[in-house]
This record gives sequence, structure tokens and C-alpha cells, in this order.
Amino acid sequence: MAISKLLFPLVRALQLLTLIPIWGMLAWFVHQYDQDNQSTPAEILVLFIASLAGTAWALVSFFQFHRSIGISILVFVMDMIILGGLIAGVVLLRSVRNQDCTAVSVPFTITWGDHTSSWDNGNGWDISFKKSCMMLKSAWALGIVNCVLFFISALLA
Repeated sequence: MAISKLLFPLVRALQLLTLIPIWGMLAWFVHQYDQDNQSTPAEILVLFIASLAGTAWALVSFFQFHRSIGISILVFVMDMIILGGLIAGVVLLRSVRNQDCTAVSVPFTITWGDHTSSWDNGNGWDISFKKSCMMLKSAWALGIVNCVLFFISALLA
């Protein structure tokens, strides 16, 4: 019981630190779709709404920690509801896991067949990043982290 009282606020603080970047990145997508008068895809909206709800719940239960210990069943149930929403968001956004968000081109080639290599004196090294892909992949990974954290905090309640 004593270790639970120590770990619970630490896990909540870590949840807050990892939830805010999720909805911050996904808010950019929601804004972009809104500017283009398009509806935001469900896979973005579900994780966005779940992370917003999770942030609100984590804030309330973090600052009301001394009261929430007395009603641990409510904390457990709310954590499991948020966990379900986060799992749904992560599952819907799972298509981003196989996408390559970076491209690197190097100024040389190596051919193993005839043991020759060539050097291109043209453009040199080139690295390109796909911002939207990297943001979605980061939000997806942080969503997985928060699934684990909400499960841990539900057990600590």
C-alpha cells in the first residue's frame, strides 16, 4: 500500500508528460483538416479525443490524489475506460507503424558483384523527413506508452 501511494503520483506525472505531446501533434492534423473543410479521419480523432480525456482525468486525479485514494474503485474504472479509448486509437492508427518517414541518399554506390564502387560528386548526402508521417508515428508510439501507463495506474489504484 505504501509503495502504491508513492508510485501513483509518479505514474500520473509521467502520463501527463506523454499525453500532452499526443494531442498537441494530433491537434495540428485536426486543424489542417479543418482548414481544408474536410472531416478528420477517425484514426486521428479517436486517439486525439482519448488523449484529451486522459489528460483531463490525469490532471484531476493528480491534483486530487489525497481524495482519489479513498475512492480507488472509481480511479480504477476511469483508468480502464481511458485505457480502452487509447487502445482503440492505437489500433486504428496502426497503419503508420510500417511507414518509412525518412529517406537518405548517399553520394556513393557499392557493387559487390565485380568489387567496384563509385563516388558521385554531385548532390552529396541528402536526408529528407516527412513531417506528418513522423508526427503520426510519434503519437502512435506515445499512445502505446500511455496504454501501459494507464494499466499500471489502474493496478496501483
